[in-house]
Amino acid sequence: MKLQLKFVLYNAISKAVIILAIGAFLPIITQRVVYNHIDNRLLARSDKILKVIRLGGLNEIMLDEDCSFGNYNIFKEEFVSIEPLHQMVNDIGTIKIENTERDFEGEILKHRVLSEAFLFDNQLYALEIGEGLIAVEQINNTLWYFTLWSLIAVIGISIFLDLGFSRFLMRPFYSIINRKLRTINHPTLFEPSQVKTNTYEFSYLNQSINEMMQKVKDAFLVEKEFINSASHELLTPVTVLQTRFENLIAEQNLPDDVADKIVESQKTLMRLSKTVKALLLISKIENAQYLKKESANIRELSQDVLMEISERLISKGIVVEEEWNSEYIFHNCNKSLLHTLILNIVNNAIKYNKQNGKIMLHGSFNENGKYVLKISDTGMGIEKENLKNIFGRFKRFHADDGASYGLGLPIVKTIADFHGILVEAESVKGEGSTFSIVFP
Repeated sequence: MKLQLKFVLYNAISKAVIILAIGAFLPIITQRVVYNHIDNRLLARSDKILKVIRLGGLNEIMLDEDCSFGNYNIFKEEFVSIEPLHQMVNDIGTIKIENTERDFEGEILKHRVLSEAFLFDNQLYALEIGEGLIAVEQINNTLWYFTLWSLIAVIGISIFLDLGFSRFLMRPFYSIINRKLRTINHPTLFEPSQVKTNTYEFSYLNQSINEMMQKVKDAFLVEKEFINSASHELLTPVTVLQTRFENLIAEQNLPDDVADKIVESQKTLMRLSKTVKALLLISKIENAQYLKKESANIRELSQDVLMEISERLISKGIVVEEEWNSEYIFHNCNKSLLHTLILNIVNNAIKYNKQNGKIMLHGSFNENGKYVLKISDTGMGIEKENLKNIFGRFKRFHADDGASYGLGLPIVKTIADFHGILVEAESVKGEGSTFSIVFP
């Protein structure tokens, strides 16, 4: 998950939690405030009613504007009830306030009711004053409704604003990544530059990448110079020795045993020469010393490779089967390097194939729309645990044939990486191998 998305989610969740907490406690607080207000009003009315009764008697209470319902047992939003008690109670003068439900014309209504027993003219009476709670419930429902929609609105607005702000905030970061890492195909092409930002962390990141890439660039230039010099210094004496051996072989009086040793030495020099040239090729590819400005027809290129090694195929009795479901032109490539890539895979398919075996070439587009060239053989195959190492340099998993040091597949991998090509290998021991070349 991207950092900016985590930032947005964190902000949205934190705001939602805060609003839900407020929404959970706000109705409780509101209810308490409303109840206190109602209780104070009920107490004031109780005092007023009892004062009127003490001064003018029960008949006077009917003339008071607070008792405008016509009798003492009318249940509406507000009511006053005075009823005589026929037995003594111990809580005369004690005021109780609680929520109760009253039936008014068949409708159950909730009320906040003040209850008090008082003595007048040697008669015990029960006074009840009530106020309806419908308004309180409506207030609570309104608050919940308001909280819910506020939550939705705040989260939506928060996500929108946070996404915009995080994108603005992360713009220097993506600029650093794109300009200094993703668009640089090779360290030698890197040039240090500054990215406009007033964020300390991004400035520090930019400076650190500049310093790191400069070190990598310097190291690549040193390696490039070393490999070029070392290859030249190695190939020169090898060429001189090969010439001398050829001159010695040409002498007529040379003993046979000496001639055999010279021939073996020539083979060793040839292997050394091929190894140095292979390492030099890998180095040049990794150092981006080849251009990619050509276009190659993969089917025609593969057929050129088969034509080039036709004598080896015939000498081992290997049959080649081709199946091309569609044509594919690979643009912006180095045709010579692609030829080498396919040639090395086919060479392996011949070298480790059975006598009178078979090699299959199949080219088609896969379900992802990418063109795939599969080269299969009926050879000895590779152990499953060794498949992950087959592209390592100087890794060999077959018997030493004395002809190579195992640099064919590393060259394949290097050329593939240079072109953005994916090379995959599948193999069953004793049945053969399949190399899939997936073009970008």
